[in-house]
Amino acid sequence: MIGFIGIDLGQKGALTLQTKLPGQKPKWTIYPFFTRHGEETRQRTILEIELYELLKNITRVCPNLYIAIERPMMIPGNGKKAIASLFQNYGLVKGILTGLGHTDIWTPTPMQWKKVANAPGKDKTEMLVKASKIAKAPNLSPITADSVLICEACRLYYQ
Repeated sequence: MIGFIGIDLGQKGALTLQTKLPGQKPKWTIYPFFTRHGEETRQRTILEIELYELLKNITRVCPNLYIAIERPMMIPGNGKKAIASLFQNYGLVKGILTGLGHTDIWTPTPMQWKKVANAPGKDKTEMLVKASKIAKAPNLSPITADSVLICEACRLYYQ
């Protein structure tokens, strides 16, 4: 089995896993880093141990993994705390993956993965349309679409 992981570390990010057995269609699984309550979206901080266990289990089930983590960028208008949190999460995820033996991790900027995935610019609706053409997952939403497209860019980058 071959697997691809796309990780969007944004404020309402997600991890998307695509697994594929030879001769079968890909299976998509999305792990959002937030929870929904009706119309309201609440930020849920995924605990370090939960993230470690999730990545450890994925690695155990699918040892042949290719991984892409969106590289954090300095965005004008973002506060110091938000930027620091983004870079802290980036280091945490990269550290966990390195500890699990994954040293070849693609870390594209948003412009890089969008170019590889042929994804539209910033419009979340267009991103969702593109992601829904690629992945069939029940919790695909405008918020999780980026991680699906990062995962698809990872597949295209490594193949």
